[in-house]
Amino acid sequence: MAVSHEHGHVADGSVVERVQHLAAAANPAFAAGSLLVPLAFFGASLLLSSTELLFYTHVAAGAVWFGFALIFPSIIGPTLGGLGAEASAAVTTTLVPKAVFFLVGFSLTTVLSGTVLLTPGLGLGYGFAGTWSSAALGLGWGLFAFGLAVPHRLQLSAYYETLSPEPDASRLESIEKKNLVVGLFEAAVMLGIVVLMTGFRLGA
Repeated sequence: MAVSHEHGHVADGSVVERVQHLAAAANPAFAAGSLLVPLAFFGASLLLSSTELLFYTHVAAGAVWFGFALIFPSIIGPTLGGLGAEASAAVTTTLVPKAVFFLVGFSLTTVLSGTVLLTPGLGLGYGFAGTWSSAALGLGWGLFAFGLAVPHRLQLSAYYETLSPEPDASRLESIEKKNLVVGLFEAAVMLGIVVLMTGFRLGA
């Protein structure tokens, strides 16, 4: 099935137009659910003043975020690179919009819940206030910001290039290679966060 290029101009639109386009491409219900469902658990934790629910929300959202962030560049990207141009374009234009909303929802939930857990003054924290927890929290927010600035932009670059009237195969290949490097960097930072979290938990 050929990929439609009728929306290829959206890359030149405003941020609002691009978000609306991505939501439509992802399916509005899926886009909204990807953001609202994980954040709903975070909100419920606060309303119920449940540190336990907040902890499990943080761990579950973090596992989804970390796992998907590793799978995308290490498995999905190379797999797309091995497909024919038409098949790769069809998968990319279907997958990327969903992946963007999905990852933003779970990564935002992870860092927000982690912030509440590691900030004693917010009422639901573990009570840790030291180098380990501060470093883990700082790396978590840094990785979230990095995800918005680099991996998501690379994925969207591949998406918009695929939608263009004449996709540049060499540019798509270059984006795939950058995604792999970025994925390795994210994996290293994620491992660092896990080590820091383990450190302050064991040292408690």
